[in-house]
Amino acid sequence: MKRSWSRVGLCGVLVAATLGLAACNGATDAEKRLRTALRNTEKLSNTFLYTETVHDTAGDHETDVRGLVEDDFRYKARVAEDGKPVLDEVVSDDALAVRFLDPTRMSRFLRKPSTARAGGAGAAPGQPPAAELLATRRWVLDPAGAPAEFAGPDTDHTLGDDPIADARGVFAYVETAVDEAARVAEFNPQSLEYRKDEDPFPAPAAHSGVIRYDLWRPNLPKASQTGGGPNQVTPDARHFRKMSVYVKDRRVIKVVEKIDVESRLKDLAQIYDTKFPADRSKAELAAIAVEALNVIRTGQGQDPIRMRDMDFSLKDLGGDVKVDMPAETTRASLALLENRGRAADDRP
Repeated sequence: MKRSWSRVGLCGVLVAATLGLAACNGATDAEKRLRTALRNTEKLSNTFLYTETVHDTAGDHETDVRGLVEDDFRYKARVAEDGKPVLDEVVSDDALAVRFLDPTRMSRFLRKPSTARAGGAGAAPGQPPAAELLATRRWVLDPAGAPAEFAGPDTDHTLGDDPIADARGVFAYVETAVDEAARVAEFNPQSLEYRKDEDPFPAPAAHSGVIRYDLWRPNLPKASQTGGGPNQVTPDARHFRKMSVYVKDRRVIKVVEKIDVESRLKDLAQIYDTKFPADRSKAELAAIAVEALNVIRTGQGQDPIRMRDMDFSLKDLGGDVKVDMPAETTRASLALLENRGRAADDRP
């Protein structure tokens, strides 16, 4: 007998999913070529545009990060939310300069209470603290406040908390996605396995020299793998991820991702014996389903599934890209910002 739909009901039935992948006989040639392209590209200077559109029960929300990278220690970025500029950031070696173009959005970038740090270099004598300076749209310079390594092994970062970190960490994110994929294959519209109606991404232009690599998502678990209890396992983003990476001259020029729950609503209904109402759109049902899953995931201390579309484009690879600090700044500690600044006893 089919169960009626509800958020509580979904939480009760979407209780477990396998996170393991089917055993394979090693990486495909396509996967090896893709990983080589990632390594070839990640250290190159570039200009980039990172766009993320999140879909949830409140609607759609877009964040853009546009910037340039000279090397691992020098970059410049601007964050915009729903088309409105919010934040500028410049890093050069240990130095960090920040200004808020929209100070009302500052709260998103503040350290969480559990990780808040006191101290730091502080403001220069006679100057107000960083929070007051940032509220006036002025540049604030912290000579030792550059972010820790993005997506490093010791970095505590949740997708969506820091859009600049998300943009700077795309290569590490793709590597993880490759690890989680059921398979990596070169795009081939002639393949018997290709489904054009399920492909959200553009094909490479003819004679462009661009090769597209597709990450195949693993299957959702079977009903026999579901269960209950406080340690229940929920589906992960990998089960809904569609991702393609575009490569030219053995360098990555574009990454696109869609966390596509809509296309698996029928599978979820069958696997978890859940009936979805006919009077709700697929987008609405997907958003509610993810919200229900995330109730379980966050309760277990896991990162929530972020239902999103992501587009990361690279240009000027290996070009003459230079990052300069702003001319007029006021010195203060930026330890109030997430993943930035240092406590007083951490500073040289």
